[in-house]
Amino acid sequence: MTTQQDVDNRRMITQQSIDEGKYREQHLFNQTKIILDLCGGTGAWSRPYKEAGYDVRLIDLPNDVRMLEFDETISIHGILAAPPCTVFSYARQRYGLPKEWELVDAMSVVDACLRAVIIYNPKWWALENPRNKARRYLGPPRIIFRHWWFDDGKDKPTCLWGNFNYPKMKVGERTKASTFKTSTQNAFKKDAITPPGFSQAFFEANP
Repeated sequence: MTTQQDVDNRRMITQQSIDEGKYREQHLFNQTKIILDLCGGTGAWSRPYKEAGYDVRLIDLPNDVRMLEFDETISIHGILAAPPCTVFSYARQRYGLPKEWELVDAMSVVDACLRAVIIYNPKWWALENPRNKARRYLGPPRIIFRHWWFDDGKDKPTCLWGNFNYPKMKVGERTKASTFKTSTQNAFKKDAITPPGFSQAFFEANP
């Protein structure tokens, strides 16, 4: 005799099979979408895309983004760019203004990221840098966010330029003191890593 519990169990198993099938289908579809992660470092910003099956291509030293060549055989779905901020940072200015050649060198990396946007015309793109003097050369960013807006805990005002959907905030508690105008302002490599909360929110808004 079939009980209601048996019926419910079969429905649950059937739904799980459907969900798994949809997941595999979406995963296979995502493999056709190429994401360029320029100056991507640890790959933290592009990690949600990689985990979802996208073809993520991280370009960072020793592979210089300035030497990126146009490949007419591929179509780029999205571009993430996070050029080094050291020369532009306010912390750097306190130890002496950067030389002109340093600015030219830093801007050449930014320009290379924007060149990739021009030649590939992706569906969406974003360039990230902490709130700093890069705005003198790039103009006003589309948004300035703080890490705790995405449940990371840090402050660190961060700018985004580009063509993208706004990520949905998940405001958390600010648990880490600001290092602004201190000797440890953005002084550690871990401070340059894109926080996971923001990475996930950006991915969900820009699949």
